[in-house]
Amino acid sequence: MKENPMTDNSATTGRSESSGRSDVSAASANEIGVIDRSAAILTALQDSPMTAAEVCRRLGYSKSTTYRLLADLRTHRFIVRDNNGLLRLGPFPGRRSIATTNSVLEHLRTLTSESVQLWVRVGEDRVCVRNVEADHELRVSRSVGTVLPLVDGGSAALALCGPGNPQEFYATKQARVKGTASASVAFTVGGAILALCVSYPLTREPDNVAGAYRAVLGQAAVELKGLLEDSEEFAVLRDIARLALGARRSE
Repeated sequence: MKENPMTDNSATTGRSESSGRSDVSAASANEIGVIDRSAAILTALQDSPMTAAEVCRRLGYSKSTTYRLLADLRTHRFIVRDNNGLLRLGPFPGRRSIATTNSVLEHLRTLTSESVQLWVRVGEDRVCVRNVEADHELRVSRSVGTVLPLVDGGSAALALCGPGNPQEFYATKQARVKGTASASVAFTVGGAILALCVSYPLTREPDNVAGAYRAVLGQAAVELKGLLEDSEEFAVLRDIARLALGARRSE
């Protein structure tokens, strides 16, 4: 008579443990699914900026799932939405291996709505090694591989001739091209001096250039310095500069 309750309790306990394991397994599977889908979104946006609807179509997720994931990714600054409603890779708080030079430049473009270039000094020249263009029809930009003598001027040239301190801010108007302006800061990596530059037409020049660009340029320069030091990407940037100079000399 006393054995039956014990048997019943044992059976009940067994069913409870089995149910608990199933619940844990289901929760783990759901978490892995969220990570996989979030990674797919970040990979897609690394290829090109997109609207939320375009992300849905490209990845085949439901709207509710996609919008929930996008909201979470924006909250943690993995992605940002620019003035045109396009989603781009964000600055990623702290040091994250997924961050790239382009993602930092793209975030700076989002903040300024203008074209952004990264220049490196090589002797008495500067070479554009990264460029992201503004979404405006009227914009100022330079293609990767452009080589310009430092004596030609411009805010990036001034920054590259300075001490390489991101706190030093430089701005010029019509220094090289009529109707254009730019603002720059410089930083050093492995003995090389690089300049981060925002360029724009004078028709869109802020009333307070330093107020608009000094802080965001300085912050982005510090992030780039940390990202590029002892990295393979810095070696790639130096190769771009070397090849661009070699191509110009062979012309």
